[in-house]
Amino acid sequence: MQKDTKSHLIRRYFKFLKPYRYMIITIVGLGILQFVVPMTVPWMTKVLIDEVLPQKESSWTLSKVIGVLGGVYVFGTAVNYVRQWVMAKMGNSMVIDIRFQLYEHMQKLSQRFYDSRQVGSIVSRILNDVNGAQNLVGAGVINLAIDFFLVLFAGFMLFHMDWKLALLSLWMLPVYYLTFTNINVHIRFAWRSVHRQMERMSGVLVERIAGMKVVQAFSRERMELNRFKKQASAHFGYAMTAQFLSNTLGRISQTFQDFGGLIIWFVGGTMVIQGKMSVGELIAFQAYLSQMYGPIQRFSDVNVTIQNSLANVERIFEVFDIEPEIQNNDNPIPLKTCKGDIQFDQVGFDYVIERPEKQQAEVDQKDKDLVERQKPAKRFYWIPPKMRPDPPLMVLETRAALKGISFKAASGDVIALVGPSGAGKSTIINLLLRFYDPDEGSVLLDGVDLRNYDLHDLRSHMALVLQDNILFSGTVYENIAYGNPKAPKEQIIAAAQAANAHEFIEEWELGYETMIGERGVRLSGGQKQRIAIARALLKSPRILILDEATSALDAESEHLVTEALERLMQGRTTFVIAHRLATVVRADQILVIDRGRIVERGKHQVLLAQHGLYRELYEKQLKAMRPEELIGLDVLKHEA
Repeated sequence: MQKDTKSHLIRRYFKFLKPYRYMIITIVGLGILQFVVPMTVPWMTKVLIDEVLPQKESSWTLSKVIGVLGGVYVFGTAVNYVRQWVMAKMGNSMVIDIRFQLYEHMQKLSQRFYDSRQVGSIVSRILNDVNGAQNLVGAGVINLAIDFFLVLFAGFMLFHMDWKLALLSLWMLPVYYLTFTNINVHIRFAWRSVHRQMERMSGVLVERIAGMKVVQAFSRERMELNRFKKQASAHFGYAMTAQFLSNTLGRISQTFQDFGGLIIWFVGGTMVIQGKMSVGELIAFQAYLSQMYGPIQRFSDVNVTIQNSLANVERIFEVFDIEPEIQNNDNPIPLKTCKGDIQFDQVGFDYVIERPEKQQAEVDQKDKDLVERQKPAKRFYWIPPKMRPDPPLMVLETRAALKGISFKAASGDVIALVGPSGAGKSTIINLLLRFYDPDEGSVLLDGVDLRNYDLHDLRSHMALVLQDNILFSGTVYENIAYGNPKAPKEQIIAAAQAANAHEFIEEWELGYETMIGERGVRLSGGQKQRIAIARALLKSPRILILDEATSALDAESEHLVTEALERLMQGRTTFVIAHRLATVVRADQILVIDRGRIVERGKHQVLLAQHGLYRELYEKQLKAMRPEELIGLDVLKHEA
């Protein structure tokens, strides 16, 4: 976004408006038609004062004047009604359109984008910023365009009536220009600070609400409340600064307008006394002058909306300018069916942690909850400066995650990944799902690099069951059907039965129509796992990924989940990540990962005999296992 000066930013934004160009033309046209009222009323007032009320000989009568004014008012009301309806339709349509495009773009972004941002800050872009950006046209640019024509018409009438007096009325424009230029810079930066602090506050708020159990369990309500109060107070302070500056500009504009009117009253009044102008002409001149000054006065208020909206637009384009790292190549290979043969060939991968450059300065601050107040670089400007938005992301840290990883998994094999936390097990899974692409080497499916396949087709053959599975707010039926929305009800029930979930679902009063709450908060850990397994079963993938799928469960739940998983694994290439080694002893191949490398590989018995890291991890876990977990492990034989 290096080129995004104010004018370039607006040009980019206008591309969003292209589908609405006819509606915008209609709105502006209707706005110009509304000028019939302000253009007619002063002239009719002049006629009324100079001709009708003095009963001079004229073609105008009182009834004619009242009739014309009444017709003008009715016409203006009807035009304004239609204009407001079209504006509302355009504004709401724009919000939906921009929000859809932004959400669609976010869905294409890699996990790196989500790893470095809070959920609340992302939601703030889609909701708050899009609403604000819509106002740039709805309450900003369109009103400016209409007011521009009003100034032209009013100015024409002023010069038509008395060009010398009209020139005198323009004295305020140079002073107003310099005042506006300098205060407007501060207003723009003030609104940036407001929105950045709102994003910071939204991120923390959503995070804390999602983790309210932890907050309450550790009795940290007061601390979190004070934290939120501090952030809200900072946002209030930034907002009041922005409003103060906007109000100051508005009142200065009003002062210019008032003094301009006083000067015209004095000079024009003198001309009336000298017989050079009639009373009606002076009153009409003042009315047209107010119509010319009015848009200038309103511009101060509209400018608040424009600067606020431009700050929103900047933040929206910050997201649009982030290119998806994971996307199809120019000619992706369709993947309708696959065998499930997987190969990692000398794969290397580094995690890169990114943050906006401006936020890095804030990282060094003592208080991480507050953003830095943005200020302009100079005290005084003769011309409006080019105010660039926040700089692009910068690299802060690179951490090696995998080095020279090579292995093969034949179709139907069960591959277990074990090793200490942070060893690189989840990274292998992330590469397999193509959440990331390797920096070195390649990952192959059926002999073809994953990067050559159509991304949607590739992931359609994979299913994921996590330790803490994410279920969505809705019914049990909807969550299971998420794996295959077109599946008939019979298949959904069959999947639930195979996952050992049908029995407890039927015990609920509403059965499959039971609402489970956000992230499945109303379910136990074992119930969530079994619904997630049913979801994966319904998808019928060729490649299955189990990431700590049985950890943190009680013995009964683990037995039911393990039984369901065994059904799910049948005939599928399966990757299992597990700290509990009891769940991987029957794997076809166990890969022991340590510090990003495969340090051992083989079957359970072979690895135990090597007296390496696997045996060390195994023996540590034996001491912590429950008696029922030892059954079938042939412990004494292996330790002999």
